Amino acid sequence: MKNENVDIILTSPPFSLKDDFGLLDFMGYYGPPTNLMYLLSSLEHSKIKTKLLDFSREMKNLKYCAEYLVSFNPRFIAVAVHFTFLSERSLQLISCIKELNSEITIIVGGVHFTAVPEETMEQCPDIDVGILGEAEEAIVKVVKTLQAGGNLKEINGIIFRVGKTLVKIGTNNMVENVNQLPFPPLDKIEYFLHSPAIYKKKDDIHLLIVTARGCPFHCTFCDRTVLGSKIRFYEIDYLSRLIDIFCTNYKITCFEINDENICITKKRFREICKLLKDKHQKYNFTWKCSIRADSVEPDTGKILYDSGCRDAIFGLESGSKKMLMAYNKKLDLDELPQKCKYIRSAGVRVSGSFIIGGPGENEETISETINLVKKTDLDVIFVWFLAPVPGSVIHKNLESTGKLIGDFSKRTGHYVTFIPNSSTKEQLEAGYKNIYRAFYSKPSVVYRTFKRYGLSGLPMFIKNGFLYVYRFIIKP
Repeated sequence: MKNENVDIILTSPPFSLKDDFGLLDFMGYYGPPTNLMYLLSSLEHSKIKTKLLDFSREMKNLKYCAEYLVSFNPRFIAVAVHFTFLSERSLQLISCIKELNSEITIIVGGVHFTAVPEETMEQCPDIDVGILGEAEEAIVKVVKTLQAGGNLKEINGIIFRVGKTLVKIGTNNMVENVNQLPFPPLDKIEYFLHSPAIYKKKDDIHLLIVTARGCPFHCTFCDRTVLGSKIRFYEIDYLSRLIDIFCTNYKITCFEINDENICITKKRFREICKLLKDKHQKYNFTWKCSIRADSVEPDTGKILYDSGCRDAIFGLESGSKKMLMAYNKKLDLDELPQKCKYIRSAGVRVSGSFIIGGPGENEETISETINLVKKTDLDVIFVWFLAPVPGSVIHKNLESTGKLIGDFSKRTGHYVTFIPNSSTKEQLEAGYKNIYRAFYSKPSVVYRTFKRYGLSGLPMFIKNGFLYVYRFIIKP
């Protein structure tokens, strides 16, 4: 049966939990393609017939994906070149599409593409148009202009081909008024994704939302080329209506507030938590967030818990003051135990996220991180190898601080892809496992983990526990 015709298809390439979570794939989960959902809503709001095909969970080969996409006979296909580790797969998918139908116009965008647009266009001659920065408004202009036979040079923040020449127009796009964006239509995707992650209930129907775009901090491992440093808040009324729709129509039971830091200002933090408290009492959902430890105050934990928050993640990065300076992370490690206590004593679980392998990392700095995870009262930790992404300060200074190994596909944070001058690959790999071992061998952590699963989750606890012991303790 032939598929219906559409104007444009939005898509991203398939990947496995192993690709994204490495040795912790048993704790991983697939989330909905939030970035593509916002593009879908903007296009449909502009009366452009659009379809979203997210292959992330399908694990089909690229030829199959391309054939399925082309079967809808679209004039345009927009492919996300978002994550660095998936960028090469996205480009391969684009080439497969063009082999089947060279008349289809390929549009790309995303964080990775925005950081290195010319390089990506040269690497993949099959890309026709690239959008720089936030694409909700620009993609509508590109599609309508090409449909009308207009001139792309009149559109800001894009790059395209004129013959063999690349033409780049203007600066990166930024949506100034995010409150004008239409809500993402969950009925167009399989939003009911179950998460097996250790910090969630197994049957949670979860969704990522954001309450603001942009981040005022300047961590050296982070790329700010798309969202930028300017903070743009979603209005409380906008978020209220969004949550009402999601909870009423789609029965969402767990939100992930995907802001860089929910506590950018005290006033905003309290406004958001007041809204979430009202909605939590109405719909009985829970939520999790990322929060900077240095923004935590004595009443922060209670405010979070009363509003339905059950999980908070601290981006701690390292137990070494030297490494925190290398990451431009202004964090007082001496205050950390008390900050954790403020959160945990209120009933909110606290996770810590760490990076290993930055410029200057060595056995001494790794030992400092091991000591920190031993003495700090966290519930869960995540450890990532530094994966230098284009657009970050660290990536710009690679030649003087270390060397890259492997290709983009390994830059997930679960493989060594950067070796600082101060360390070796073997030292980093050993340190990675030793940090995990030091934390997850703590009796208090084992007990809390078992308690979190409960009796009904005992089979999963045993399975995941076996995988952990084998991968981090038995396997060299």
